[in-house]
Amino acid sequence: MSATDTAPKGGSWLSRLRAGLSKSTKRVTEGITGLFTKKKLDQATLNELEDALIQADLGVSVAARLVEKLGRERFGREVTDEEVRSAFADHIAEILQPVATKLAVDPAHKPHVVLVIGVNGSGKTTTIAKLAHLFKGEGRKVMLAAGDTFRAAAVEQLKVWGDRAGVPVIARETGADAAGLAYEALEKARADGCRHAGA
Repeated sequence: MSATDTAPKGGSWLSRLRAGLSKSTKRVTEGITGLFTKKKLDQATLNELEDALIQADLGVSVAARLVEKLGRERFGREVTDEEVRSAFADHIAEILQPVATKLAVDPAHKPHVVLVIGVNGSGKTTTIAKLAHLFKGEGRKVMLAAGDTFRAAAVEQLKVWGDRAGVPVIARETGADAAGLAYEALEKARADGCRHAGA
């Protein structure tokens, strides 16, 4: 089973990744759109673009790498925001390709724990819901743990997805100890005979 198995069927890993990246954060899209209205790509625009990517939590090194490659390929040429987004999707796919590995479920680990981490708005909760639905559809017993205890909205969103997928969600009050919640969820998963637990 692959972590990308939850993506739309058909097409290459690259095309599925590009489809997923098209749903990227609103700030990145708005930042790029605000900078490009069919004009020549110059150094000032590249600097503004790098700033917009960093402000959207893309990361300094990745932002610099994307902007540097875009500058090498298109400097001095007219570009649109759509062309920039498409180029970034290709470049990000190249960056991620070496770490695109299959999610191998090890039956020796009972429960098999999947820890999902990332910046706010990157699609963690939706991905967890898709995995829960996939695993449950394969006949596995699944439990979710709402480890982001400092964001009440994140906990509530996970509960909604848990209800939709028909899997229990372990949660605590806002501000609770996340490590304690993870331990509690693991013990409950063991007691209930869950084969998969996601946090």
